[in-house]
Amino acid sequence: MSNPKEIKRRILSTESVIKTTEAMKMISIVELRKTKKSLEKVRNYLDSIKSIFFDLLLIENKKNIEKNQFFSKKGKIKLFIVFTSDRGLCGTFNSLIFSKINSLFKREEKLHNECLFFPIGKKGFDFLCKNKKYNIYDQNWIESNLFYKKVQFLVSELIFNFLKRKFSSIYLIYNHLKKSFLQEVVIEKFLPIDFKNFRKKTLEFSYILEPSQEEIINFIIPKFLNTKLLKIFFESIIAEHTSRMISMHKATENASDLKQDLILNYNKERQTAITKEILEIISGLESLN
Repeated sequence: MSNPKEIKRRILSTESVIKTTEAMKMISIVELRKTKKSLEKVRNYLDSIKSIFFDLLLIENKKNIEKNQFFSKKGKIKLFIVFTSDRGLCGTFNSLIFSKINSLFKREEKLHNECLFFPIGKKGFDFLCKNKKYNIYDQNWIESNLFYKKVQFLVSELIFNFLKRKFSSIYLIYNHLKKSFLQEVVIEKFLPIDFKNFRKKTLEFSYILEPSQEEIINFIIPKFLNTKLLKIFFESIIAEHTSRMISMHKATENASDLKQDLILNYNKERQTAITKEILEIISGLESLN
């Protein structure tokens, strides 16, 4: 049996763990609420700009769209932008993405030389550095705490390199939160834009365009891509905080159960020590008699 002093020390240590995990859980809840509000605003803006953008594409001649450099694909090099977290203690949030990457490229080993990875988040950067078979586009990683100006700069750089034909296509790998707190790893094409997904829509309004349709489309596309990337970033952040909230809640429950077991053991040891002392006193009195 353990020493009561040692058990008491472990109880105090467990109480400290409970306070820490409970605090981290509350922080994740607050950040989750803020991010959900931001995501709702971005979604509303994206829906509006997407509606205008799709209508312009329907007006445009299909041949002209196929000639547009934002819709065409040339070359072999593919860029994968991986959204991960900077910190751990978020359950399977990062491991799901790493497993998806490993399973995807395990089947297609020949793709390693045709693919580059751009990590957003320190955990993704560490994973790609440890696995030398994955080629990193930039040896500097971007913090997962993005904001609109950073997104604008990142998208402008991606568009510039895409138009220079450094990449044939750009994909986004991120966690999407489904119902019942289930996460799903999504691989979504970012560039080139797939016009086939828009052709089923019917045009609701007629537009008078000035100065020209092509210039307006080229003006809207960066804004559309900025908002789309920002939306996916917020979705990834929501999945991260949800995973961390659930992990910290389970850790708090486990620590509380452990504390109750330790208290029970402490009381047993204390009762055993008291009983032993009483028996020693009684045996001493009997020996005097």
